[in-house]
Amino acid sequence: MAVVGTIESIWRYPVKSMMGETLEQAFVSFAGVMGDRVYGLVTEKGNPGFPWFTGRDKESLLLYKPCYKEAAVTVKPGNLEAAQNIKPGINPLYPDGEQFSVEVETPEGETYGIEDAAFLDHLKALANDPTLKLHFTQRGQFDCRPLTLFSTQLSELLTQELGTKVDKRRFRSNFYVTWSEDKPPLYENDLVGKRLKIGETLEMTVLERDPRCKMITLDPDTSEANPEIIKHVSQNHEGYAGVYGAVLVEGVVKAGDAIALLD
Repeated sequence: MAVVGTIESIWRYPVKSMMGETLEQAFVSFAGVMGDRVYGLVTEKGNPGFPWFTGRDKESLLLYKPCYKEAAVTVKPGNLEAAQNIKPGINPLYPDGEQFSVEVETPEGETYGIEDAAFLDHLKALANDPTLKLHFTQRGQFDCRPLTLFSTQLSELLTQELGTKVDKRRFRSNFYVTWSEDKPPLYENDLVGKRLKIGETLEMTVLERDPRCKMITLDPDTSEANPEIIKHVSQNHEGYAGVYGAVLVEGVVKAGDAIALLD
C-alpha cells in the first residue's frame, strides 16, 4: 500500500452553488461529505431532468455565505464510534434535519435563516423566478457523483499554462490533494478505476474524470466570469479537470491525512 499524496484541505458546500467552507475533519459517507450540498434551489423552468438553479444561472449565488447554526453536530454523527465499533461501513445515525439549519449572509451583508420566507422571496427576486423552491436532504444533492477530488498541482499547472492565477476554489471540490513529488501534475487521471485509502478508515474508488462547465469560469471572490479558463480546459485537457469518486468504506478524513493506493 503505497502513499501517493496527502489531503491538502477538505471542503463542503452547505448550499449548492453558494460559498463553500473548509473543515479540519469530516465524516464521509456513501453519500459523500456530511453536510455537503444538503440544500439546493430548484425551479420549474427549464429541463425537468436538471431542475437546479445554480451559479450557471445567476453568478452572484457564489457570493452568498451559508453557515451551519450547529456546526459541530454537522461534521460527524454522534454515534459514529459506536457504529464503527460494530464494523467499518455500518451506517451511523445522522442528526435530525433541524440540526442542519443554516444562516446565509448575502453579498450586501444581510443575514437570513435559510428557511425564512423572506429569504426565499429575496432569491425569487434575484432569479426573477416565482417558481423557485428550496430543497433539503440530509444526504446531499450533486450534479453527478458524491465526491470530487482536485490536486493543487493541477491548479498550479493551469496557472502556468494560462499565465494567470487559477484559484483551486473555482473547481468546488471536496478533497484538494497534493500528490507526492514523484507524481505528475495530472496523476489523478491515472487513478481512474483504482481504489484509494484516506486516513485510517475511508476507502474510495476513482470513478471517472470530471467534465467541467461554466462554474469554473467564475471567480470565487467576485463571481466575475473568465471564459478563457473553460476554453483552455476544453482545448488542452479534453474538457476535464479533477476526478469523481465513490465511497467504498465510510470514515472520518482529516486535513493532512495520507492517501494510499490500494490497487
